[in-house]
Amino acid sequence: MARLIVEVLAEDTVAAPGNRQPLYIIASVTAASGSPTTGLAAASFRIQAEIVGPGGSEVQIGAFFGEPRPGVYHIELLPIRDLTWRQGVYIFSVAVQRGTDRGQTLTQVLMD
Repeated sequence: MARLIVEVLAEDTVAAPGNRQPLYIIASVTAASGSPTTGLAAASFRIQAEIVGPGGSEVQIGAFFGEPRPGVYHIELLPIRDLTWRQGVYIFSVAVQRGTDRGQTLTQVLMD
């Protein structure tokens, strides 16, 4: 098993309290050697809302746009079922797995 280096930023550009618009996640995944980790699919990512705004919900991947650049992945998150975003801080854990290679990180966004 080898380590994957995962860096993630989240942005609530269109997601806002009371709507179900996507929250954008950009993930950079590199091998321990520093080379981009390419060819990952949505199933390679596990994203969990560890802390949510009061009354908020868990999330699911709504869309996965692959790699605009090698090792960079654009992911859209949505609240589960018919729930909406709530105002407050969200902290997400993002885990990535490719075969036996694994990595994880945390990211946060202020939903306002």
